[in-house]
Amino acid sequence: MSFGDIVQQIAATLRRRTDSTQRFAAHAEHRAGTPTEMTVRINGHTLVVDEPVTAGGGDGGPDPIGLALAALGACQLATYRFHAARLGVEMTSLTVDVEASLDMGPVFGIDRPAQPGAVRMRVRVGGPQDPDRYRELQRLVESSCPVLGLMQEKTSVATELEITA
Repeated sequence: MSFGDIVQQIAATLRRRTDSTQRFAAHAEHRAGTPTEMTVRINGHTLVVDEPVTAGGGDGGPDPIGLALAALGACQLATYRFHAARLGVEMTSLTVDVEASLDMGPVFGIDRPAQPGAVRMRVRVGGPQDPDRYRELQRLVESSCPVLGLMQEKTSVATELEITA
């Protein structure tokens, strides 16, 4: 079955359902004996996350902000591919670079109003289609990328604190 066929099959299934939400989950746990190293499990995959040495960590893996930016970039690419397959738009290359400027003062107890952050993405797409088709894909991706929606605060977040002995 081709990728396009899979995308069409998923779309057909979601159209028949009254609720098209899907549950996602991750588990993160601090590794005892380290200042900031964490083990993260996502769908049977395990990775190490850590802060860089300059932030007091051991640089044992990518940092959380880098992972968030990578998640945004990867989700953008996947969302482009889903829409392109659904609409029959051919792409010969697709890359994204994501960077952020964030006020880290509040993390370290600096008591002043936080400065607004900024995330910038540069998407490069190549292919034989008219440029307007790729602009149409960009509009669709901007309005439907789940991780972008998380970062734009379109999803509520509820935190529950459990204290153990």
